[in-house]
Amino acid sequence: MDSTIMQILLLVFSENICYYLNMAREPVNDYGLTIKQQKFAEAYVATNDAKQALLNAGYAPVNRTDTGEMDASKTVKRAHQYLSNPKIRAYIETLREEVVEKVSWDAQKVMDKVYQTYMRATDAEDYTNANRSMELIAKHLGMFIDKKEIKQEISGINEEDEHDIQRLAEVIGLKVVKNGGQGRAN
Repeated sequence: MDSTIMQILLLVFSENICYYLNMAREPVNDYGLTIKQQKFAEAYVATNDAKQALLNAGYAPVNRTDTGEMDASKTVKRAHQYLSNPKIRAYIETLREEVVEKVSWDAQKVMDKVYQTYMRATDAEDYTNANRSMELIAKHLGMFIDKKEIKQEISGINEEDEHDIQRLAEVIGLKVVKNGGQGRAN
């Protein structure tokens, strides 16, 4: 084979190898992470287990030289090295923030969803769900107050305590019933 052809083949072959080697290391997201690094970060957020995330991302475990079995402590150490990578950490924090945002609900978000349910139910002439939605909104606004009767037997009350209880009940608009309503009311 001619040396010129050999040089051309070598040049083309080496460029292809470099292309494929660099392709695996090319950033795939805005954080400059490779596919494996991105998978590692996503698996870590999902499991919160660095070793398992490393294995799930497709990285090889660190094996013992004498037995060929996985060396768990060294594999964990390698996983923590990946966790110390600032780009991976930044991506993990972004993923966690997205998860928190998706699962975080406050009263306003709940009321917005209830209102949307009300609107859809009204449009569909589903008045059962529309009324239920309105009830929830009204309860949230404090429009409905559930009144409950509480019966409590109290023993050992002297006359002075009884008088204080009666005055307190009058102030807040309640009526004291003795003997569970069986006797006379004060």
